Amino acid sequence: MSDLVPHLKMIGQLGREPGDVRRQLESYLRREGWIPQPGGGAGDLWERDGTALAVPYEVKTTSQEFAAIARRIAAVESRDVDAVVVSLEREYQDVQNYRISDGFVIDGSVQLEAATTVMTSARRLIRAAATTARKPRANIGSNYSGPADLIASRARLSHTREGSFLLPVVMPVDPPTPGEDEVFTNEAVIEPGERRVTRTLATALAALDSIAVRPDREPNADGLWELVQRGVSRELVAAVRAVAVDSGVHAFDASFDWAPGLGSPGRIPSRVVIAGDAATLLSRVEERLSAAPPDENQTVSGQIAEIRHIPEEPTGEISIRTIRNSRLVEVRVTVNDQAILDAHDWAKHRRAVLARGAITVAGGRLFMVNPDAVVPIDDLFVVPEDDLT
Repeated sequence: MSDLVPHLKMIGQLGREPGDVRRQLESYLRREGWIPQPGGGAGDLWERDGTALAVPYEVKTTSQEFAAIARRIAAVESRDVDAVVVSLEREYQDVQNYRISDGFVIDGSVQLEAATTVMTSARRLIRAAATTARKPRANIGSNYSGPADLIASRARLSHTREGSFLLPVVMPVDPPTPGEDEVFTNEAVIEPGERRVTRTLATALAALDSIAVRPDREPNADGLWELVQRGVSRELVAAVRAVAVDSGVHAFDASFDWAPGLGSPGRIPSRVVIAGDAATLLSRVEERLSAAPPDENQTVSGQIAEIRHIPEEPTGEISIRTIRNSRLVEVRVTVNDQAILDAHDWAKHRRAVLARGAITVAGGRLFMVNPDAVVPIDDLFVVPEDDLT
């Protein structure tokens, strides 16, 4: 077990309860083709390729049982034991990777000031995205959300990888617990709050790159609205610019690895790189966001929780699960029959949806009867298949 001790200690420090570890193991085993068998009083058996694996109902990552499970999995899958342990650890973790390019890495190290800038900016990015994940804001100022800050505080700095200077920030996500009223299977689960934060961050960075940086122009009013609705705020842009102009970095470079237990959240680019020569443009975008007036129209964004449609009827409803007034709610949006067909595909691929229009209340429920637009939030991005998460 000595070869596993560093990894086991690292995972144990994340504070996973035995039940959480069990769910990590179950999710991983199912994804990798292990088949559960009827269990006994202390645990159950899983089989793959003629090999049986005993998994206790309660197991700790620092235990002998966990080490034995990792070794057995590694033997069956012909993988390194340490790699299996890392895979189990990452089953319910979204990872943000902040890269410092090889040109600034000397003998496996980088300037302390550069690393500090990246980590400070990462914290600012997560905090800004956590707030705009609850409600789009062009300029947060001092109006950070308290509940959002609690989620942002769960992010942790993980160990760097050999061969490149990546600073991985991990966000633990809760295993899925689909509601009884949902029309989808367990494979189309509703994202937990932690995933919503990281998904908003990835979407916001990709939107900033697509709308402003790549075209190399200051966005017009419509472009500014698109940025804000996808989670971009003045604070987020400032954090990106701080990294891009640092003399020991010279570019903002972030990539995302999604928790396998939840799958990836739709067609969001997996990596965003913004060079330092975009600094002037980023400054102008910051100024525009600082002066942006409040949007008079109401918008909601989130995953589809339910689809309602009577055959032959020209319209139906999709329920978007979102956060409103610091509460998790569902907004029923009226759409045409083509959008109903599209919504099934959006839900299947876990694509978050953005709807804009007036919201009314009737019978304690929220409705958007005449939306101006209903689109996947990642519809803005046109990227090659190999650059999708």
